[in-house]
Amino acid sequence: MRLRNQLVLAIGTFVLPACSAGSPAENANDAGTSDDGTVSLDAPPFGEAGARDSNLLDSGAVDSGSMNASPADSSPSDSGDSGLPGAPCTSDGGIPEGNPAELRCTGLYIDWANKILAPGVMQYTPGVVLWSDGAAKTRWLWLPPGTKIDTTDIDEWVFPIGTKIWKQFAVGNKIIETRLIWKQPDSSWTYLVYRWSDDGLSTYNLADGETNVNGSTYEVPATWKCTKCHQGRKDVVLGLDLIGTGIQGATGVTLASLTLQGLLTQRPPVTNIVIPEDVTGKAAAALGWVHMNCGVTCHNPNLTALGGYSGMRLKLLASQLFPEAGTAKVAHQDIYAMCANVPSRLLPNGHPYMRIAPGNSAQSLIPLVSLARDPEAGAFAPMPPLVSHVPDVADVKLIQNWIDALPDGGLPP
Repeated sequence: MRLRNQLVLAIGTFVLPACSAGSPAENANDAGTSDDGTVSLDAPPFGEAGARDSNLLDSGAVDSGSMNASPADSSPSDSGDSGLPGAPCTSDGGIPEGNPAELRCTGLYIDWANKILAPGVMQYTPGVVLWSDGAAKTRWLWLPPGTKIDTTDIDEWVFPIGTKIWKQFAVGNKIIETRLIWKQPDSSWTYLVYRWSDDGLSTYNLADGETNVNGSTYEVPATWKCTKCHQGRKDVVLGLDLIGTGIQGATGVTLASLTLQGLLTQRPPVTNIVIPEDVTGKAAAALGWVHMNCGVTCHNPNLTALGGYSGMRLKLLASQLFPEAGTAKVAHQDIYAMCANVPSRLLPNGHPYMRIAPGNSAQSLIPLVSLARDPEAGAFAPMPPLVSHVPDVADVKLIQNWIDALPDGGLPP
């Protein structure tokens, strides 16, 4: 697996780490609740390493299923009465002039000292997650009362004005940073990164980022880097989508809970999503990882996606998961149809790789560039090309195993 030294990273063949510098997935249980008529989930878990984010600093004070529970006349806020240094927060946790200087003023916690979540703030975990250099992640969502997520285009969710989404990163059981994306009245999104103090008692707004955190390779991204990944979505949000909330392993905010509580403008075809499987029995896990780490952020039909110019489409789409003709097939998903036996446009070290060479992962560009990182990538930019410095070896193995098990001639149409 040490082919990294030999590779040129083909531009347009890979992933960006969603404003993210740090985490694998956590052990996630089945979301459970679904209404009658939904498809039961029988796809395998995603990743040999499992879903492996940890829930550090989760107070458990708010039921993760109680959505939109905050008062209708305000956004979640912190009173500022934490006994810690710092000026009192604004009453609504808003952005009066500039950005909140501390995480405690963003509305995540109603009681900062005891880390009690504000009313309506819901912890969640996607069923398959973005790799973030091995950090453990915890995520929270807040939707303004009385609002819904616009799912007119089921592949491109649009979130209501005022939506707040936090993601916390911990390395070696030490919380390093918490990121916030916040939808503004003009439909733009504010990106904020909060660096935690060594004693874990306070945070400060870190706009310029930090490399080699605590002597490691971990990087806290500068906020300008966030848009490089998030711009691949119609409404910037990663992970809270049809696949992330709908497949086995999603917890907290799930497709079933969103549907049950009427928080989607259009009902999805089913609330338990099953990624199709093929004769190898290894496709679903591989496709789920590629979707989240490559397709959602970069390689999709959106013109704003950095990898869109490559012609590769690695995002799972509802029209292919629920074809009018009947059962979905792996061979009909863009991830396979646009990659299997398709030559790469670039020639790493002059070698003609296929995007996916059925039966031969060593000649397949997608898993190879997934493992490439500086400085081993040589003169070529790694994929993802920023923030990530450690490859997701365990989950890339899923892709390699699937490709190696594919019939030499490829799957039947």
